[in-house]
Amino acid sequence: MEDQIKRVMADVLVLDAETIDESTTQDSTASWDSLRQINLVIALEQEFSVSFEVNEIESMLSFTDIVETLERKISQAVHDQ
Repeated sequence: MEDQIKRVMADVLVLDAETIDESTTQDSTASWDSLRQINLVIALEQEFSVSFEVNEIESMLSFTDIVETLERKISQAVHDQ
């Protein structure tokens, strides 16, 4: 899943997927502005067939945050089935 997230982030943020790691945050990534945040959320929702709540979107400000949010979201979806 982390590789999928890196690919999506690389596409949206115009980065090399190899450079994305735990240190990749909105503050440390010049191309990660508010418009790209919206595009990133949409791309992640499409890639993983999930829908994020506003509070989740607001908290997804780093690669680590995105991984944790998606893991929680996917495990919740599996649990709810």
